Amino acid sequence: MPNTGQKFSTRLAIALIGAMAGTAVFLLVYGTATLHPTWDGWILNGYDEWDVQQHYAGWVLFRNSHWAFPLGLADTIAAPDGTVITYTDSLPWVSIGFKLLRGLLPSTFQFFGWYTLVCFAFQGAAGALLCARGLRGKTGLAVAGLGGLLFACMPTLWERAFRHVALASHFLYLFALYGYLEYRQALRRGQKQLPWLFPLLAFAAVGIHPYFLPLVMICALCAAIDRGRIGGGWGAAALQFGASLAAALAGGLLCGAIGFSDGTSRAGYGDFSMNLNAIFNPSSRGGYTWSRLLPVLPQQSGQYDGFNYLGLGVLLLVGLALLRVAFTTITRRKKVADWWRRNGPLFGCCLFLTLFAASNKLYWGNAGLQFPLPSWLTELCGIFRSSGRMFYLVGACMVLFGVYTLRSALTGRGGVWLCAALALVVAVQGWDLSAVAAQKRAIFAAETNATVVNDEQTAQLGVGHTQLLATGEIREDRLRLLAILAGKQGLSTNLDISVSGSHPGAEASVREAASQLENGSYDPTAVYVTTDGQQWETWQQVFAGQDGLTFFVADSCYFMVPAAG
Repeated sequence: MPNTGQKFSTRLAIALIGAMAGTAVFLLVYGTATLHPTWDGWILNGYDEWDVQQHYAGWVLFRNSHWAFPLGLADTIAAPDGTVITYTDSLPWVSIGFKLLRGLLPSTFQFFGWYTLVCFAFQGAAGALLCARGLRGKTGLAVAGLGGLLFACMPTLWERAFRHVALASHFLYLFALYGYLEYRQALRRGQKQLPWLFPLLAFAAVGIHPYFLPLVMICALCAAIDRGRIGGGWGAAALQFGASLAAALAGGLLCGAIGFSDGTSRAGYGDFSMNLNAIFNPSSRGGYTWSRLLPVLPQQSGQYDGFNYLGLGVLLLVGLALLRVAFTTITRRKKVADWWRRNGPLFGCCLFLTLFAASNKLYWGNAGLQFPLPSWLTELCGIFRSSGRMFYLVGACMVLFGVYTLRSALTGRGGVWLCAALALVVAVQGWDLSAVAAQKRAIFAAETNATVVNDEQTAQLGVGHTQLLATGEIREDRLRLLAILAGKQGLSTNLDISVSGSHPGAEASVREAASQLENGSYDPTAVYVTTDGQQWETWQQVFAGQDGLTFFVADSCYFMVPAAG
């Protein structure tokens, strides 16, 4: 992006300070346990729900798959047709990169701990750059450290980390927001440089988690609007925005996020929305103590996924900023008008994101209204049915509104006052979240659960076999563990762990495997599994007296294993 007041060396120093702040927060909250790439016990234990097991299963199966196009296709999942790991939320770009190194990796390898550390570091870096924009000297560096800490202590980041690793990548829209603000300032100075950051982030977002793509594109849209109204030339503005769209399309086609399946839209738009009390409601999946002061408020059952609690420090900051703005509106109306002219496009986009996050089912606690939508619009919105996540960018803008208002209020009083005020905000934020930090850190001290993955009886299933075949519907709490087992044993599987679309080939494989066993035949290269004990007993009756078959039970999963050839 163009230089808009700070030297490159200054911005680099600011980003590094912020990254160190984000890293420190990660280590304080989670410790180092997840950074051991050969220890996956914490994943086998689960984290709030089973999502992290799904992400890991997608990776371990993908690393053994054949290379194909799109690059994210795993023919070892939902075999024989396969699926793309976008639908297992296994961080396609990261998984593709490690798949290139699979010959060098240990048999057990998880990258989710290090990736989340990078998310915290990048969030701190982006927060530092945003908060210290235009500042120089010691004040700029101090604000960078405090801004990095504040953004790394956003509850929305902590809530997603390890529960849904890909959705911890908040740095994508934060860097996009920084790029927009810098680009807007450059336009006002008469500079017309190519905003290369937006296509890059759009390409990255579609292959990390598609939910971040709209947030990145919103920033790209704001930049294009300002290019048209400030820099002149709406045609150039359209081409500029089109470049970001093209980058997203290219990335989506390459990794398989776009064009692989017709099932990108899912039912349930409105059910996983944001409750209107979300910004001060410390309620989430897992029952954590998100606030030492504020009480948990009621919400609808699916709105745990619309978690957007800001934290007491940020709420205090935004509240004071609103009081300041109210006073300014009365005494300095011209300054307020200038603010609206400057921030009108971004404010309008934030309003749209807020309405989409709240959806057509508006609730304040348990009281609410529902507005019917045309079926085509419901289908379209279903692409991003967990709509509460769209508020993430709005929350970041609220933090910046508070920080910039504080900076404006303390202009002329010296950097010490500004740093002291920000330090107080960070301290309140940290105190408010201290209980949940302790709760999350304690999770990784637990012993590894005994599961079907680490059972002694399943340790050699990959010897002489190439497939793990289910013969019916698998219990939800065993599905992902069995997929992890298949991946770690180097087996393909007809288990379907994707979150979108149907896989007729996999469904046909399940039926065929069940029929084959019922008729007294089997594939000697396949290991058969069910979670139906009665079905397993039937297998033993059908194959009674036949040598070369082993039947055993591990973690409520029932196996029939032909002798290795």
